[in-house]
Amino acid sequence: MSESGQRAVIVNEAFVKRYFGGRNPLGARVAMGASPGAKPDSEIVGVVENISYTNVREQSEQAYFPIGTELSGSNFYLRFRGTPESAFRSIRAILHNADPTLPISYFRTLDEQIDRSLNTERMLAALSSSFGTLALLLTLVGLYGVMSFVVTQRTREIGIRLALGASRWSAIWLVLGDASAMILTGIGIGLLFVWVLGRLVESQLYGVKSSDSAVISITVLILCLTGLGAALIPAHRASGISPTDALRVE
Repeated sequence: MSESGQRAVIVNEAFVKRYFGGRNPLGARVAMGASPGAKPDSEIVGVVENISYTNVREQSEQAYFPIGTELSGSNFYLRFRGTPESAFRSIRAILHNADPTLPISYFRTLDEQIDRSLNTERMLAALSSSFGTLALLLTLVGLYGVMSFVVTQRTREIGIRLALGASRWSAIWLVLGDASAMILTGIGIGLLFVWVLGRLVESQLYGVKSSDSAVISITVLILCLTGLGAALIPAHRASGISPTDALRVE
């Protein structure tokens, strides 16, 4: 009960923002329920931060009323020692001894409750990781194919360079230079899409920021290393071209 004798209620910041426009809600009276006959018999005595009740994305308005006889059901949280199964048996026995007719809906540990609330987020994270890995593999296969085609088209040029005294490393760097240009161009286009679609990424993946410089830097580094690795095989093959055979290529 509040100091005025009214039943006390605590609301969250989202509740204050929606119904009070940021004004001080302390002392205001609210009613539980949406029926026309609901009477504002509860006084707001405190404001708490927004918390996620059913899932991590939830930012709904919440009000915390004391347990009353008008409530049809309630959840109770208990701390126990030992295994959950033994604790459930003990709690069920205690409740049955106190009131055999008392209905019990379910028993669930806090870890199980958290796992249930994170199922959607984990599924989205797994799908995003899978599609990201698949996209990276397709990129590597595509880059390998393009660089193999480039080496085939430039076989005569590479052979002439080798015949004029160029080293094998110069032929490798020639191919890797072309690959680097393609990789950097692709990364530049990708960063542009990240900037444009950043809000969509943030809305789909909880806790992921499109402007996270550390994640972007690591991703660019991985793309550069894997891309150059895929181009290294055609580059090594180009360095082993015989100048005599290369000059016969039309």
